[in-house]
Amino acid sequence: MSDKVLLSYSGGLDTAICLHWLRSVKGVKVITLLVNIGQYEYLPPLGEVALKLGAESVRISDLRDSFIKNYIWPALKANARYESGYLLCAALNRPLIASELISVAQEEGCDYVAHGSRGVGNDHIRLNNCIHSLTPELSILTPLAELNLQNVRDDIKYARQHHIPISNIQQTLYNVEYNLWGVNIQLGRELSDTGWPGSLKGTYLMTTPLLETPDKPAEIEISFKQGVPVSLDGARMSELELIETLNKIGGRHAIGRVELVENKISNQKSYEIYEAPAATILYAAHTALEEIVMPKDLSHFKNTLSGKYAELVYNGEWFSPIRESLDKFFEHTQEKITGSVGLKLFKGNIHIFKRTSPFSLLSLVSASAGQSDPILSRHWRDEGGTSPLANPK
Repeated sequence: MSDKVLLSYSGGLDTAICLHWLRSVKGVKVITLLVNIGQYEYLPPLGEVALKLGAESVRISDLRDSFIKNYIWPALKANARYESGYLLCAALNRPLIASELISVAQEEGCDYVAHGSRGVGNDHIRLNNCIHSLTPELSILTPLAELNLQNVRDDIKYARQHHIPISNIQQTLYNVEYNLWGVNIQLGRELSDTGWPGSLKGTYLMTTPLLETPDKPAEIEISFKQGVPVSLDGARMSELELIETLNKIGGRHAIGRVELVENKISNQKSYEIYEAPAATILYAAHTALEEIVMPKDLSHFKNTLSGKYAELVYNGEWFSPIRESLDKFFEHTQEKITGSVGLKLFKGNIHIFKRTSPFSLLSLVSASAGQSDPILSRHWRDEGGTSPLANPK
């Protein structure tokens, strides 16, 4: 095999084991790729650790802007939710990481890429699907699957046998993954079968416990242009700054903390905990704006496709023709999703108290008959006026 491999490296125990196995067992030169998608770690020190563990060199890519523009906003426009409320914070970044892996591997002259996903997990399927869709000839190494390390207990045992440092036992056990669109806290089977352990409380990263939230609600206003948020409380800011600000505000009020049982790609079920303050707020605001602008038939048809879109993202089929075609449809539906939404955040809940749009259809509804005016279908194509009903008291 080639003597050079590009490893998708997170700085966690799983990818430290991958680096050790590639160097010590396969005897290859390993270049590690660290990607910045909004996680809390400062990446250069993680790169230094990789070098100490035997990496030949380290590459660091800041993918935050690309993550927002090319993945987060399309999912928001689609209102994509998987099953009972997962907003795809982890699934959305897999095609981005796969794309960057391929690009850097080609620059570095690597014939192989490697990642730290297990053979039984969602991410193994997602990453492999995405890489094969873009570059079928590129070979993929999956050290954890080769080693048959099926859970974090196996990882810890392997690390101790081979003197690989373990920095955080709790995070290793709970498999915490963080990016700017949310946090996924995944319990191991031996923990999830007994319910939610009390020690999990200290694992939350983005949201304040409900009993510790402020006793006064926060009121915010988000403005959209063609389905994309452009300002917060009248202040224009970068897309990254807007999401980071909403994460802080929403996190203080326990917005976006979800506990659920999820059907994985393999048909297994798993307990999952997600924190997604900004995503939850933006989905609520975006949906509220669509409700006053989008005609009934289009809205209903869009809702039937949103679930399919979420399923494609969840299953790692981002680069499929159907997902790309759906994006074009959803993009068209956003042409008049322009306006502002007022939201009140309080004790984990979101209340919509205001919504305005120059394309609102509320003014075209007969209050006495409760029937839509015949010009509704034309209004979707023509300019409309702001409704006096758009700001209910």
